[in-house]
Amino acid sequence: TDRLVADLFRHCRGLSFTWAADERCAVDNLAPPNPSELIKYVVYGSVQQGGPGMLRVNMRISDPVTTDYLWAGRNEFQPEDLAPIPINVTRQICRALHLLLIQEAARCASVGSDPELDVNDCLNRGNAILKEVVRAETSAEAQQWFLAALARDLWNVEALIGLTRTCQYLVSNPWWGDPRAAAAAADLGRDAIEIALEQAPENAFARCIQGMLCSAAGHLQEAARAFAQALALDNGLAIAHGFGGYNAALLGRPWETLPAIERAVQLDPSDRRHSIWYFFGGFAELLLGHTEAAVVLLEKSLERNPSYGATLLFLMAALSLTGRHSDAARMAESFRRHYPESPANAFERFWLSRSPAPAYRAQIYPLFERICAIQVLS
Repeated sequence: TDRLVADLFRHCRGLSFTWAADERCAVDNLAPPNPSELIKYVVYGSVQQGGPGMLRVNMRISDPVTTDYLWAGRNEFQPEDLAPIPINVTRQICRALHLLLIQEAARCASVGSDPELDVNDCLNRGNAILKEVVRAETSAEAQQWFLAALARDLWNVEALIGLTRTCQYLVSNPWWGDPRAAAAAADLGRDAIEIALEQAPENAFARCIQGMLCSAAGHLQEAARAFAQALALDNGLAIAHGFGGYNAALLGRPWETLPAIERAVQLDPSDRRHSIWYFFGGFAELLLGHTEAAVVLLEKSLERNPSYGATLLFLMAALSLTGRHSDAARMAESFRRHYPESPANAFERFWLSRSPAPAYRAQIYPLFERICAIQVLS
């Protein structure tokens, strides 16, 4: 039980857990029931004898008021195969909880939308918003449209992909605000895209979005596999080339990034996406010590999206390295103006702790120190 609860904390970071009032609390860090807090779901289960020589784990999620079952699952296993069972049980419960959360959020989004709109209308509106320069408020607006589409068709693959994209934007822009919200978005997006891929395993774009979430969460090898699978399905998918190249830099191979970015720019005429590609290229060139080339690419990125937080951070470092200290200070001021609520540890969470690759860490840490110094001095 202790291990299962610990895994729930780790994989359902957007949820709070408490011990059921009539149960003995067996986990030290689990809060006791608070009568003033609304309990949305009750998770419980049991272990019993299954078939010959087998044990059975029963899992259920119920409504705390009506006690109706909202979800149920069952696993049978041999006693000697016990080790992986807690992980499997946790993943099933987390996924069920996330699906319930999506259903609830979809119902709420549907209340505020025009009932005359069908699934395609909602999808078109959400996708249209994401074609613009994405900011926190526009991403949230698009998410509401994808949730409204899911209220009309819970298993719609395009809506699940759209929802995951908005989660990925939040995860990839830690300066937008609350770290816990970003962690919750990562967990929710992971399960949403898995559901989409179960229904459409040959969807290259969905596989790529899965890779983007994995990369943002620091699962870089898993991300690399997802990008490779996406490109095997569609070698002309610009976004897979671009993010795959960026992921390679995080793995300590920044020389692979610029060729991938050049391919992405060639394939994707969208000026908004070019801002992302040029940032990736500038980031990798900066890791390689090609400072002047990095400045050129990062300035191209900023021209297309003047509020791109990642570009502002690394451009201030690149400008400082070339002796343009007043321009670097101007970038620092622009970043603070656009993101006054940025968490202090956003850079550390998103770039320092994201990769264990020794070569990458040796390259990124001096940039981190320089950015910190510029922000303090400014």
